[in-house]
Amino acid sequence: MTETHAIHLCLKHHDPRGFEWLVRKYRREAFMHARGFMGNEADAADVCQDAFHRAFMAMPRLEQMDKFYPWFYRILRNLCLNRLRDTRKHRDANSGIDPEQVRLLAPETPRTVTETNERREEIHETLDRMQPAFREILILKYFDKMNYDEIAELLGIQKGTVMSRLFYARKAFAKAYKPEQ
Repeated sequence: MTETHAIHLCLKHHDPRGFEWLVRKYRREAFMHARGFMGNEADAADVCQDAFHRAFMAMPRLEQMDKFYPWFYRILRNLCLNRLRDTRKHRDANSGIDPEQVRLLAPETPRTVTETNERREEIHETLDRMQPAFREILILKYFDKMNYDEIAELLGIQKGTVMSRLFYARKAFAKAYKPEQ
């Protein structure tokens, strides 16, 4: 099955098989994005489940859809932001972006592994303190390795807006990032 066929099944025939295919295709990506927002796996899983449920309920009301994930991401993003606003939770030290996603170019020795882990923790703590919009765009660019066009499509904004947000997000990160010397 292709994404186009799965979308067609959902929109025209209200067939859950199409939606099941879309969930299988995008569940990992959705989970990683939700985890970046929510800071822990349990909240990310809850938000993903809720977002997929809302998407399933909303799809029959749509007349047309070219790509599923940019539309779905808006649902997921809004749920994450709403839950963060409502609960005002902070991430604990063991949650957040997978440390394996932070790649540093140093040979691995016990000392560099320790320093790398400390730096990762400092990066996570800095991201935790940032406003969600800045955290989101930095995660999409540097952890998900998306280019400007992909981010623009996913967020439903212009490429210039992506560039501007990244500029201000980088500036805010640089100001907030205070590694221990």
